[in-house]
Amino acid sequence: MNLLNQHFSTVVDKLIGNTEKNVSFNNSPICLLNNVIHKQVPSVVFKSFSTHEIINIIKSLKTKESYSYDGISTKLLKISGNYICSPLTHICNKALAAGIFPQRLKYSVIKPLFEKGDKTIPSNYRPISLLTSFSKVFEKVLFNRLIEHIEKNNILINQQFGFRKGYATDDAIFRLTHKVLSALNANAKVCGIFCDLEKAFDAVNHSIVIKKLNYGIIGKAKLIMESYISHRYHRVEIYNSTTDTKYRSTW
Repeated sequence: MNLLNQHFSTVVDKLIGNTEKNVSFNNSPICLLNNVIHKQVPSVVFKSFSTHEIINIIKSLKTKESYSYDGISTKLLKISGNYICSPLTHICNKALAAGIFPQRLKYSVIKPLFEKGDKTIPSNYRPISLLTSFSKVFEKVLFNRLIEHIEKNNILINQQFGFRKGYATDDAIFRLTHKVLSALNANAKVCGIFCDLEKAFDAVNHSIVIKKLNYGIIGKAKLIMESYISHRYHRVEIYNSTTDTKYRSTW
C-alpha cells in the first residue's frame, strides 16, 4: 500500500524534473505567458449562499454509492439533504467569509485501477481519487461563484473549450473542421500543431495557478483558492473480496 502511495505522490515530481532537464523554458511561450498584461476587472465578491442553492447543488451531484474515508456517499448525502442543508450552508458561508477551505475536506482515498502489464509495478496502475461528498458540495459552491465572476466580466476567450457551458469539446472539433474545410475550399494551405501533455492536470504548477488569479480574484477569494490546493492528504486503499478485508496505506 505504502509503495503505491509513494509512487502516486512522486510520479508528477519526477515527470516535471525530467521535462526541465530536457527543455529550456527561458524564452518559450509558456514562460512569456506570465508577462501578458491582464485586463482590468472589478474585484470578485463571494456573496453568501442560501439553503436553496445548497440543496440544488446536492441534487445536481451524481448518485453514487462509493465513498471516501468518511463513509458518506453522494447517495446518502442526497437522501439526507433536506435535513442537513441548513448547517451545511452555515459552514460553507463561514468558510467563504474566512477564506479557508475546511481541512477535513482535503482528505481523499485513492483506489488503484490496474491497466496493463506486470501487476507488481506501481506505474501500471491508475489512481482513482475518491473525495468526500461534502468536499464536492463545497467545490461546486466555489465553482458557481467563480463562473459568475468570469462570465460577468467576459474573462475567458471564445477559444477556451471544455468545462464551460456552451463550449463543449465537440464544439471545438466542429470549429476546427469548419476552418480546415473553409481553407481547403479557398485553395489555402492548412497547418496544425497538436500537443499531448502527459498527466496534464496532475502536473499543473499550483504557484503559477495562484499568480494567474489576478482577474479581480483577490482578498478572501484568493485566500480560499490557496487554501483549497494546499496541505492535501491521500491514502491508498485496496479491498480484497476473497477475505473481505481492506488494506490501507498511511496518509
